[in-house]
Amino acid sequence: MKTKVKNKNSFTKEISVTVPWKNLKEDYQKAFDKAKDHYTPPGGRKGKVFGVQLKLFKKNYTPSIEAQFSENSVNDYYRKAIADLKLSPINQGQITHLTFHEGEDLVFKIEFEFKPEIKLPNYKKKFKVSAIKYIPSKKDIDDSLSDLQNRFSSMEEVKDGADKEHFLFVDLQELDSGSPVIGKKIEKQYVRLGFGAFKNAALKTMKGIKKDEQRNVTIDIEGKKVDYQVFVHKVEKQIIPKLDNKFAATVEPGLKTLKELKDKIKDNINQSFENEHVKEINNGIINYFVDKTKLDAPESMIQNYLDHIIENNKAQQPNLTKDQEEEMRNSGLEGAIFNVKWYLIKEKIINDEKISVSKEDIDNKTKDLIKREPQNEKSIKDFLKNPENQQRFFDDMLSEKLFDFIKDYVNVKVNKKKSDELRKSKGDLNG
Repeated sequence: MKTKVKNKNSFTKEISVTVPWKNLKEDYQKAFDKAKDHYTPPGGRKGKVFGVQLKLFKKNYTPSIEAQFSENSVNDYYRKAIADLKLSPINQGQITHLTFHEGEDLVFKIEFEFKPEIKLPNYKKKFKVSAIKYIPSKKDIDDSLSDLQNRFSSMEEVKDGADKEHFLFVDLQELDSGSPVIGKKIEKQYVRLGFGAFKNAALKTMKGIKKDEQRNVTIDIEGKKVDYQVFVHKVEKQIIPKLDNKFAATVEPGLKTLKELKDKIKDNINQSFENEHVKEINNGIINYFVDKTKLDAPESMIQNYLDHIIENNKAQQPNLTKDQEEEMRNSGLEGAIFNVKWYLIKEKIINDEKISVSKEDIDNKTKDLIKREPQNEKSIKDFLKNPENQQRFFDDMLSEKLFDFIKDYVNVKVNKKKSDELRKSKGDLNG
C-alpha cells in the first residue's frame, strides 16, 4: 500500500492511497465467489453458474461486486493508512476519489480534518490587558438591604379601600365601547397601584376600591389606551420588616446584629465586583490570544459546537422549527468560530506548559467551598458525586490554573469606576 499526504489547508489533509491488485486479488475472488454462490441463473439451480451463464453473470454483476468490494476495502485500508501515518483526525473523513476494477489497483483519496498546528504569540514578553474595577458605595448596601426587606416581607389584607402601593388581586376584562371583548380576559392577576400601567389616571380611578367591587378603567399600554373592567378579589398591602437585629437573624440564622448583616452584604458586593474584575481580565486574555494567534477553526468542530447549542435550545424549546435552527446556526456562527479557536489555543498552552489539576487541588477546592458555605456541605458533596459535575468542576479548575499561569505575563491596566456607573448599565444592584 502506498500513501501520500497533502495539506489542503491548516486543518485539512488529503490522503491518497493506492492498494496493489496483488494485495486484493484473493479477497476479491472470495467476494466474487460469494456473490456467485447466491445467484440463481434462469432455469438453473442456486450457485450453479457455468459457461455462458458465468459470462452473463460476470457481465451483469461485476460492476456491483466491484462497487461493494471497493467500499468495504476503503473502510479497511483508510484505517490502516491513518494508523501507519500516525495521524489523529477529528472527523470521519470524506472520500473525494475512488477507482477500482477487477485486475487493477484500488485507488482512493480521502480528506480528514485535524487539529491545526498552532503558533502562539510570544506572550511571555508581557502583554497589556485593560479591565474595569468598580468601587462599591453605601447605596449598594442600602439597595441590597431594601431587596432583602422585600423578599422577607409579608402581605396583609386591606378592608377600607385600596391606596397607592397596595396590591390588587384582579380579573381584567378588555372592553370595546363598553362591551366585553370575547377572549380578552385575564383572570387572577396581581397589579400594584401607582406602578406600571396602574399609575396616574388609572391610580385615581382605582383608589378606594374594595374586595368584590368592580370598576371600569382606562390603562395606557405602550402608548395605546385600552379600556378594562376590573373586578377585585382582594386588596393587600406589603408589610416591610424593620431593619434591626431580629431581621438580620431572620435573613441568615447565625447572625446576631444588623451590623453583621451589613458587613456580610458589603463583603458579598466586594466579592461580586472582584469577580467581575477577574472575568474582565480573563476575557481580555482570551481576546489577546484569539486576535494574535493565526488559526483556522476546523469546520467539524464549529458544526459540533453549533449542534450543541441547538440541542440545548431544543431541550428548552421542543417545537423548534428547521428555520429557527438555521437562524440559530447563522447567528451563532461567529461566536462558534471564536470559541473553537480559544478551545484549541487553551489546549495548546495547557499541553505546552504542562498545566494540570491534581486530586489534592480538587480536595482543597472542595474544602474551601464547604468552609465558605458550611450550611451547604451536603449539597456540595452530593453535587460532586455526579460524574458530569465532577468533569465540569475539573475543567473549571483547569481553566482557573491556566489564567493564573498566564497572568504572570500580563500587565493589567485597571480602570476604577464608581458602582453607580455599573448600576446605570445593568440596572439596580441586588447584592
